[in-house]
Amino acid sequence: MTKRMCCAGRAFSLAMISLGALQGSQALAQSPVPTTIVLPAQSLLFAPLYIAQERGFFRQHGIEPKIIYVAGPGVINAMLGKSADFSVISGGIQIAAAARNQKLVAIANTQDRFTTDIVIRDAVAKKLEMAPNADAMAKIRALKGLTIGVDAINGLPHSFLRFVAIKAGMNPETDFTITALQPPAMVAALKAGTIDAMVFSPPFSLLAVKEGGVRWLLGPEVSLPELKPFPYNVVLVRPGYCDAETVRCQGFVAALKDAIALMKTDRSASLEALGKSFDKMEPDILKASYEVFAPFAQPDMKLTSAMLDNVIAFDRISGIIPSDAKLPPEAELYLTTFTP
Repeated sequence: MTKRMCCAGRAFSLAMISLGALQGSQALAQSPVPTTIVLPAQSLLFAPLYIAQERGFFRQHGIEPKIIYVAGPGVINAMLGKSADFSVISGGIQIAAAARNQKLVAIANTQDRFTTDIVIRDAVAKKLEMAPNADAMAKIRALKGLTIGVDAINGLPHSFLRFVAIKAGMNPETDFTITALQPPAMVAALKAGTIDAMVFSPPFSLLAVKEGGVRWLLGPEVSLPELKPFPYNVVLVRPGYCDAETVRCQGFVAALKDAIALMKTDRSASLEALGKSFDKMEPDILKASYEVFAPFAQPDMKLTSAMLDNVIAFDRISGIIPSDAKLPPEAELYLTTFTP
């Protein structure tokens, strides 16, 4: 009997060890996985991502986020070099990279409308003497000869300026003088008068207005077919990444969906979360910027063929890619598995 008791005790101990190991592996599997996200700038353009981070939505979906910043299109190199797992950036930049054989795959889209603004100095606006409700193309033509700031050559703001200029019958290579400046420096340069205008999104466009600029052209108000709908902020991964990391891709998109749902239902909670990431931003600028982006946050985060057609046309018209550039097929650029 003693021998049987001994054997039974040993079996019980082994069972408990096995159970403990199983529970430990389950706990490990449920622990948030460190995940690096690269962005081109700290901007309210990426409000859903910051809300997801501050509200703990990423952690709820098994992700421990770390955000790094690489200016403008340099994000593409960071992704291809495996310095980051995910990025959120304009679909226009994704397509421009694909035309250079730097292919990344979009798995979701957080915003379906352009929210890039053109702001000009008040003194320049007074000289132009145009009515606030003047035709958008007329406003673009009035900028001829001006020195205009963008954040990066061939970045999204520069692409937008080139696109609207061509649509207005202008030559963006000769009709403007372009200066590349980081957003805070653009605001300072506009105030100092060293540039006449700047192209960027809120909050920096709104900060420029507060410093004496005039919001000359609002992105959402530009009625051109290639801009509606538009994949303004796509979630990018490397080809094949989501095959190996399906659960992580699901969790990333689910966390952003939760954040967008909060933006649609609870303005106060969303602003509180954003205030933690943008604690140095003036509250009135934060609120005004949020009001620009919130209406165009896309709850289903879907990618569509119409979006792809529009962004390719945008890139060709703006000259960011050659008119005859060869691009991969849609299935290699858009993955709709995570946004059914």
